Amino acid sequence: MKSTSSTIFAVLVLSCSAAFGQTTVKLGFLGHDKQTQYCDYEQLTIEANSIVTGTHFISAPGSQTCFNEPGLNGTMAGTAVNISPASGLAVTGPVATFADNTYDQQGGYMGACGCSEYYISKLRPSSSAEIENDVYGWALYTNFGGTAALQNFGFTTKLLGNDNANAEDTFDLQ
Repeated sequence: MKSTSSTIFAVLVLSCSAAFGQTTVKLGFLGHDKQTQYCDYEQLTIEANSIVTGTHFISAPGSQTCFNEPGLNGTMAGTAVNISPASGLAVTGPVATFADNTYDQQGGYMGACGCSEYYISKLRPSSSAEIENDVYGWALYTNFGGTAALQNFGFTTKLLGNDNANAEDTFDLQ
């Protein structure tokens, strides 16, 4: 009976996830200078068109670890929204907005800080036209003790990591 119950439960779970729809994307981070391809990347799953969960990988598969850190990936959670261009934010349109615990997971630069990191990210790679016209694909905000500030921003790419080597012509922009 246990085997049959487990099988039925598994079928129900798979059926429900298919019925609600689920999309997974992996995106790399190109800096706003249009040259710096960061070695970390995000893998996001969007469930039921609004719930976002994911992992902030601090190194690409088979590459060295980013930022001289021990390799502890972060957890991401948030929602999918449509941010109006009138908001004045660096990234607008259909995006994922999510908190990321990578900084605390890594122990911060001088130990856990109790701070929070918050990302806004498009759910697709930035196009060549968007890059040329400075239409950003991701932004990172950090909150240290009650004051949030834009920390970094740039474009989303299909390239996942770069082994800590930045080169203008080594990434796929579309």
